[in-house]
Amino acid sequence: MTFRERILIADDGPNEYIEDLRQRFPSLLIELCNAKETIPEAIARINPTIAFAVRSGRFPGPTHAPLLNTPDLKWFHNGGAGIDHLPAWNPDEITVTNGAGVSARYMAETVTGAILMLNFGFPKYLEDQRQRKWAPKEWVSLDQKTALVIGLGSIGEKVGERLQSFGTYVIGARSSERPCFSVNEQIVSGEIPEALPRADFVCVHVPNTPTTHHLVDCDFLSKMKPSAYLINTARGAQVDEDALIKALNSHQLAGAYLDVFKKEPLPETSPLWDTPNLVISPHVSDSIIGWENNLVQFFADNIERYLKGEPLANICDPKKGY
Repeated sequence: MTFRERILIADDGPNEYIEDLRQRFPSLLIELCNAKETIPEAIARINPTIAFAVRSGRFPGPTHAPLLNTPDLKWFHNGGAGIDHLPAWNPDEITVTNGAGVSARYMAETVTGAILMLNFGFPKYLEDQRQRKWAPKEWVSLDQKTALVIGLGSIGEKVGERLQSFGTYVIGARSSERPCFSVNEQIVSGEIPEALPRADFVCVHVPNTPTTHHLVDCDFLSKMKPSAYLINTARGAQVDEDALIKALNSHQLAGAYLDVFKKEPLPETSPLWDTPNLVISPHVSDSIIGWENNLVQFFADNIERYLKGEPLANICDPKKGY
């Protein structure tokens, strides 16, 4: 049987969804590649017209790059939001889409949890517990605090909504002046330096592009209040880790929560592990049970649009990098 559309899925995680896709789209050839070493062979055998890739620590993004050079490829869907691991492509020949927004509410839940944790002082109480130390500390409600949310995509918007529910005053920053209704005050990216001294929490939610690389550097950190906290669940490249380590060691700011890092997994030798007032998690801010099924459902809905000749959701611009 000859298939007009051939889908190659690059994913080494649980793949129970494959049969569901085949049942939903019986007219399509859908094949799985679950090992990075077999991608070239799978490309040669299937010559896909559509590719879907999910990156992981065992199946890193760069191994997906050859899919964009497949002769007949017309559409590449990246399971996650970030596409900084992909090589340049010609949008006139290949359409690239991503899963931005699929996990936004879960990411926002993690960020909100991190802010609640830091605001109440849980890290300090855990340290006191280890030392069997009884040391009550006063704290200030979030309705007396200000948060600066940098990046007002689907994640930033939902972070703003959740923080406002606690009475937090939310300043939102984005590169354009397109209005966002889940913040109390909106600024453009160029006004971030003036907003930093006002913020008790600074949350980073921008894609990894040349303009956002080391967005959080020494100068950025120097403008934050000594009582402020930094939260980054976007990409590790957005934060100059050496500058953050220096700022935390010198008590230039109160603390930070990082879920993403320049190198992942974070090496055992990294000084970040021993940096005071820093909470670390292993890039799991959206790793809810069933996350992969959510990504696949979004992809499947896009397949429906593709087959009907309708515009695809989440088309990426190679010039912008998202």
